[in-house]
Formats: sequence, C-alpha cells, structure tokens
Amino acid sequence: MTQISVDAGRLYSAGKVYSSGTTAWSKDFITQLPVAGKKIVAVVTWGSEADTDVRPRQFLVNAETRQAEPQAVPLVHARVANLNVVIGTEAPDPTAPLVDVGYTIIALVTLSPTGVDLVKMVTDNQLPTMQGHEDRIVDLEEFEVTAGLQMKTLGSDIAALKAAGSKAEVDQATMGRTLTRLAVLESKNGVVYTAIDSSANFFLDTTKSLLTDPLSHVKVEEGIRFPHAAEGLSALQIFNPLDVNAKIKNGVLFPAYTREAWLQSGSINGELQVAAYSVSSFDMVQKQIARQRIRYGGEFIVCTNSLFWQTGQYDGGSRFFRAGETYEVEAIAWDGPGHGWVRLRQIWIDTYFETYWDKVVTTQTVTGTQIAETWLQGQNMWLDAVGIWFTRLAAVGSAHIGICEVSDYGLPNIKAMIGTTTLLRENMVQNAETVVPLQPVFLAGRQAVCAGRSPRRPTTGSLPFPVKGSLRARSSTFSTALMRRAMRSRTCGMRLYRCKFNQARATVTLTPLQLSGGIRAIDLLAGMVVPDGTTLSFEIQVGSTWYNLFETEKYMLGQGGTIPPLLPLRAVFNGSVDCQPAINLADSSVFVSRPDIYAQHVTKTRGRLQPRPRSG
Repeated sequence: MTQISVDAGRLYSAGKVYSSGTTAWSKDFITQLPVAGKKIVAVVTWGSEADTDVRPRQFLVNAETRQAEPQAVPLVHARVANLNVVIGTEAPDPTAPLVDVGYTIIALVTLSPTGVDLVKMVTDNQLPTMQGHEDRIVDLEEFEVTAGLQMKTLGSDIAALKAAGSKAEVDQATMGRTLTRLAVLESKNGVVYTAIDSSANFFLDTTKSLLTDPLSHVKVEEGIRFPHAAEGLSALQIFNPLDVNAKIKNGVLFPAYTREAWLQSGSINGELQVAAYSVSSFDMVQKQIARQRIRYGGEFIVCTNSLFWQTGQYDGGSRFFRAGETYEVEAIAWDGPGHGWVRLRQIWIDTYFETYWDKVVTTQTVTGTQIAETWLQGQNMWLDAVGIWFTRLAAVGSAHIGICEVSDYGLPNIKAMIGTTTLLRENMVQNAETVVPLQPVFLAGRQAVCAGRSPRRPTTGSLPFPVKGSLRARSSTFSTALMRRAMRSRTCGMRLYRCKFNQARATVTLTPLQLSGGIRAIDLLAGMVVPDGTTLSFEIQVGSTWYNLFETEKYMLGQGGTIPPLLPLRAVFNGSVDCQPAINLADSSVFVSRPDIYAQHVTKTRGRLQPRPRSG
C-alpha cells in the first residue's frame, strides 16, 4: 500500500476554526518511496482564508436619482484547513522532518521501499474531548471538597502563628539549602518530579523545560538565562602557521621547542630474539588529552541552585566537557577525583584533573609479540621521541611503539596508552639507533614503553618477560612465578628524547573571534594539559590593550557600552624550558554569543493524580 487518506476535519488555531471540507484527502507516495532505507513523512495542516461564491449585486451609486450599478462581490468568506506532507530524508534509522512554525502535525507516516509501513497519529496536537474536560472538572471538585476547607482556614492559622510571636526570618541561602536537601531526599526515595504534591526545578538541565514551545525564549544553563540574540561557533586555530613561538604536531599546539636526549638505559652488550616469545593478539586502548572549559562574560552569574551539582546526581565529565561524543557514565561522581570546577562572577572554569582521560578513547588491535620496559619518571616533561636499537632485522614486519601508564604493581597497562605510533620495516636501522618520533606525550610518574611485533630486539643482556595478551596489568591477582621472573629481567636498550622549550614564557596569537553585532560572552572548550608549576591563560585585545580572561575585575566585554564585533585572541604559556602547557587545537571549539534583551521560560506540564474510581 502506497496511499493514505485523511478524513474531513477541523483545525482550531488562534481562536479561529478552519474546515478541510466534507470529503477525505488522499496522498499517494509511489514516487517518494525510499530506495533502500526508510523515510518519515509528516502530514501537516495550516489555516488560510479565502473569499468564494463571487456574484454580481446592485449597489446604489446616486442617492438622488436612485442609480445603481452591478459589482461582483464574494458572498462567502471561508476558512480552509489545508493539508500537505513534509518528507524527511532517507536513512536506515530515519528521524522526523523539521516542520516550520505555523504548521500543525497531524500524523507521522513511515515509508519503506515497499510502501507505507506505519501511520502514527500525533495525539499531542489533538483537541481534547468533552469527556476529558469533564474528568478534569471532577478531579478539581473532589480536590475542593477534600482540601478546600483546610485551605480556607490557613488564614486563621497564619494569624495565630504571628500572634504567638513567631517572627524569625530565614535568609535566602538557608531556604535554598533546605529546599535542595528536601529535593534530594525525595529523589532518593523515588518521588518523581511530576508528583502533584511536590516538584522542584533547579534549572541545571532542560528536563523540566519546554524549550520547543513557541512562547519559549530562554536558555537553561545552571539557571534561567537570556537566550542568544546572535551566536557563532569555530575551532581554535593559530593565526600564523609560521609563528616562531609555536609548534604544532598533529593538531596539538606547543610553545616552540627542540628535541633533547634525556634518558638512556646504558650500553648494549647482548641480544635476544623477539621470536622467542609467544605471539598473541591484544588491544591497545589509547586515552585522549582531557578537556578544560572556560566560560567568560557578563551573563555568567553564579546561581544559588548550583549547589545542587554537589548532590552527586550528575556526571561532570559528560555534562561539562561534551563536544559531540556520547559518554559512558560508569558511576555518578560529579564532584569526585576527576573533575573540579570554579564558579565566580563572569568567569566559570571546569577542569579535569587527570592529564589523559578515558571518556574518549581509540582502540588498536595488534597481533604479535609484546615487550615492555618501565622507568621511574622523576619529573614532569613532554616525551618527543624514543630511540631503540636493532641488531638484526627480519625481511618483513613492523613495530608498534606505545607509551602507557603503569599499574600499582609496576606492570605496563596497555589498556591505558597515552601515545602510540607504528615503525615500518623500511624505517628501521640495523646496528644503530632508530629514533622513533612520537606525538609528544606528557609524562608524570612511572611510565612504560611497549613494543609489539618487532622482528628482533637487542637488550643489555636479555629482555624482560613479555606481557601476555591474557594478562591484565591492572589485575590484583597474578602468579608469584611471573613476579619473580620480572624481578630477574634486565632492561631494553633505549633512549628517551624530551621537548626542550626555547623560552619560559611564550605568546601565540590565535585566530580572532568575530560576531556580527558584537561579542558579549565566550565559551571555550579544548583539550589542555597544564602541568603543576605552569599556567595557561587566554587574552583578548580591545583597542590597543590585551586583557586576561581570568582578570574580570580589570575588564569585561560590554564595559563602557562597547561591544566589539572582532576580538584578537592569544594564548599565553608560562612555565620553564623543561615543561610547558599544551592545547589540543584539533579537539577544540569556541562559542561566541550576545544575549537577547527579552526572555520567557515555559515549564513542562506537570502530571496529575488519577481520579478515584467511583461506585454506584
């Protein structure tokens, strides 16, 4: 079946009634059927007015002579309910098409290559029945009978309280904390927010806000706030790719640096075949640089309801650092060890304490032999390359080099890689050092370098025991024989190269921010690494003066009535020649906006109690 029909009906809009006629309306989709997937079609209606039944009538043009002339005039002014369809795009899992304001959706029709699969009425737009209104009136009458008399005596009760001398006042903060604790207790006891007797909205998310309502003109962001009058989204980019103060590797921005040898395991005095160890298949899970979010502008005023974040019912990582991904929340711990937040007037900062997080990961499956070497990382630094030696090389085969975290037992954890690369056979050097460039990774604490599927590998006597694919580095149980074997192992021949930065303070100019009509707020989200003892700040230029975003007491956008449409932006790196911050430009976004001067919030309709069954 490829055809649908809609019975005659009426459309009620803005106090007017529109009729679709007396006959059914039909639509054949034979030419709009999808080729392979599915489509969702919205059947819509809208009202229009037209003059019909035009006939000639005599009109008096001269009152003295009684002269009349014929004129064609409509005798019927009709309000017509028009019907049509809006066809969505084809997809394996299609979504309903977007319908312009002014159209009312009657039904959603799902099309397949063979015809109409499903027709679903949109009951939310259906006019309530008289019986439904009758039921609501009955509920109100029953409520008035049971609770009305008690409410009428409240005035006397309040007067009695005042007479008793109860004049103690409660400040807003105390009342807010009390209501917050009450809402938490209700949530823990399973009282849904749609319960008729109690409901609290802290406006920390949009679950209770009806933002799709035509009357809604507001945004919900840790409180009700004015919506955007204008907005723009872009990625962080360096203004001058040839900037001598900057160096970009795979989208990560560093202050300019040179490569310097930092650690070497010792001289080579022996070798051992890699083929002596068993071959297995294992997954190398690489973590990504954790993000930081900075929100700056006059609209970011701290709301008292932000205390509700500390109840532990929200995951800070997925809520504050989202950039298109779907996060898997294993445990709700908003204020846990991973996330910290600062809320001050006109500047909000959300930081993830871990340098590399597992909110977003990439997995690489490698089949081969696994060899690892650990060392104690005594100071913070950026690792730029690893030097290794090969005394013999096979005809084919590549080596997968990775830097990973180490478990509490001193075992490499390949499920927590922080940097990986592949060394091809043609890039290997025999009987000399092979320098393997890496995407610079930040090292703090004990680390491990892991190699997989290398043809042959030299050591200073022998190789450490291979970490089998079945052994989990974070497991708390493993054989004592393996531990004794690990203690007898010797080190692999290797050399580590660090980033030696050219200067302790570097300023890098980024692409300017711009928004037609002016910028009042900046929302910056990017992967950032800010080691202890270093700082990373962002500055904007207004006129000829640069202002630090963190120093809101010195300047704010819109100060003095000036709303700049173009803002030069730069990043200021402060550290030492040994360690500096870094910004992941490839994983960044900058949202600039200007708030509107009008706001209106619409709350979702709360549920009501079901009517009691009546007898007799």
